[in-house]
Amino acid sequence: MAFGELLALYGARLAEAVRALEAFLRSGEAHRLRLASELLASAGRETYAALAEHRHAILAAMSLEAAARLEERAAEIERRGLREDDLEYVADVCELLKRISGSISSGEYEKSYREMISRRRGA
Repeated sequence: MAFGELLALYGARLAEAVRALEAFLRSGEAHRLRLASELLASAGRETYAALAEHRHAILAAMSLEAAARLEERAAEIERRGLREDDLEYVADVCELLKRISGSISSGEYEKSYREMISRRRGA
């Protein structure tokens, strides 16, 4: 799969996860956080091998790691209830993922990737 197509697929999955995180931030319902975690894990699993072929598996790995941490947080919330620091943590994660998603959808991410590859080949 071409890198641009792969980014479009990953970006669409990431945008779904961001929407789920935003829904959690509005509701505080742990099942919405679990859904976001599942969407991120799915995005990571679905794109890892193809991204690795482009020597850029970091996006998929980031999704898998974020999914694991959000799943842990959802379990904590279910066990002890929602706290303000949970909302702050998820808001920070959501903001980071939104920035990545925006960079992908604007084409900035692919442009930066291609510049990095050009530098690597020129070195």
